[in-house]
Amino acid sequence: MDDRTDAPLDLLVRGGRVVDPGSGVDEVLDVGVRFGRIAAIADDLSDLVASPRLEYPPHTGTTVVDARGKITVPGLVDLHAHVYTGVCPLTVPADEACSTSGVTTIVSAGDAGAHTLEGFRNMIVNGNRTRVLAFVHISTIGLTGWPEGEAIDLAYLDVDKVVRAIVENRDIAIGIKVREQAPLIVGDNGLTPVRIAVEAGERAGVPVMVHIGGAPAALGELMELLRPGDIVTHCFTPAPNGLVEGGELIAAAAVARRRGVIFDVGHGFGSFDYGVVEEAIAGGFWPDTISTDLHSLSASGPVGDLPQTMAKFLNLGMPLAEVVRAATLRPAELIGRDDTLGRLRVGDIADIAVLSLEDHDGEFVDASGARRPARQLLRAEATIRAGILWGGPLPHPGRAAGSRSWLDAAPPL
Repeated sequence: MDDRTDAPLDLLVRGGRVVDPGSGVDEVLDVGVRFGRIAAIADDLSDLVASPRLEYPPHTGTTVVDARGKITVPGLVDLHAHVYTGVCPLTVPADEACSTSGVTTIVSAGDAGAHTLEGFRNMIVNGNRTRVLAFVHISTIGLTGWPEGEAIDLAYLDVDKVVRAIVENRDIAIGIKVREQAPLIVGDNGLTPVRIAVEAGERAGVPVMVHIGGAPAALGELMELLRPGDIVTHCFTPAPNGLVEGGELIAAAAVARRRGVIFDVGHGFGSFDYGVVEEAIAGGFWPDTISTDLHSLSASGPVGDLPQTMAKFLNLGMPLAEVVRAATLRPAELIGRDDTLGRLRVGDIADIAVLSLEDHDGEFVDASGARRPARQLLRAEATIRAGILWGGPLPHPGRAAGSRSWLDAAPPL
C-alpha cells in the first residue's frame, strides 16, 4: 500500500469510516497523503505523522484531519452545476460552492458553447482550485437564461463547431448538453435539438446530457433517440412529459434504463418533486447519479449543496453506499474519468471528502415546497483537493504559518 513507509505524510485523515463503493471498502481506516497523492490506506498510519521542526527551510509537519466518528469518502463529483460566473446568468463561483461541500470535481452543464468555451477555460477552469469540467452546449452561444431560448434558432446548433471544440479541449470537455423545453427553449423545433446533439455526441465520442422539464414530446419518444451512456437530467421534474404520468412510472423508463440510458437528479430550483420521486421509488426506480443543478437560485433555495441533496435520498431509503456511489464513482464512470476519480486508491490524486452523518429532527423541502422528514443529515466537514485541506470547519494544525511548498501550486486536473 505504501512503497516508502519510512517517509512522513503530508496529510493524514485519521480514523474515519471509509465508504468507497468503487473499491468495495466500508471500514474504519486511516488515509495518508504524500505529494498530493494517496500514499497509504491502512488501520493505523500514526507512525508516519511528523511534527514541525524549527529549521531552515522549516519542515511544516503532517496535517492531521480527525475523522473519527465521521465518514471518509472519495471527493464528491457534482455532475450538473452552473459555474460560468460573469458570463452566464444563474451561476455560483466554483471554489466558493465546492470548498465547503466536499465537492472536488464539478461539471458545468452547458454553460459554455463552442464560441465561449475558450473563455470558460481561461476564466473558470484555470481560475479555480476545484477541478471544473464541462458539458459543452450544442448551441454555440451556450446558456442564455430566460426569456431567450438558445435552441429556438437552429442556426446556432452547429455540429461541426461543437465537435471541434470538444476535440480541441478533451481535457475539460466531457460531453454535450441540450435543453428540451417547449416553447421557451426550443420554440417549435420539437426534438430536433436532441437529434442534432446526439449526432454531435456520436461524432465526438462523448455522452449527451438532455435537460427535460416540459419536453415537446413524451419522454419515451425522446429517450428512443438516446444512446447507452446518454443522460436524462432533472429526471424527477414535475413538468409534463416526465418519468411519472397519471400517477405512475412510465413503462418507457425501464426500457430506456435497460438500453443504458442514465438518469440524473439535477435537483435545481424547480426540478425535484417528492411526489415524482416517491412514485419512481415505488416502481423500484432510483437515480443513477445524484447532482445539484447548483446555481444562484437553487444554492440559496431548496438545494443547499450536494451532501444535502444526497441526504434527501438517504432519508428516502437509498442505502448509504449507493448514495455515495451516485455522487462519486458513477458520475466519474459516465464522464470517462473513473481511472482517476471516484475512488480512494493508493497512487491516485488525493481528492477526499470527510462527511458527518448526524441524527436530525427536521424537514427537507422539494422544489415545489413539499416537505418530508429529515431524520439524518449529511454535512461536509472537510474538503481535500489534491492533498490540500482547503474547506470545511475541521482544524488543520501542524502547518507553519507563512510556509509555502509545491503543494501551494495549482492542483493537477
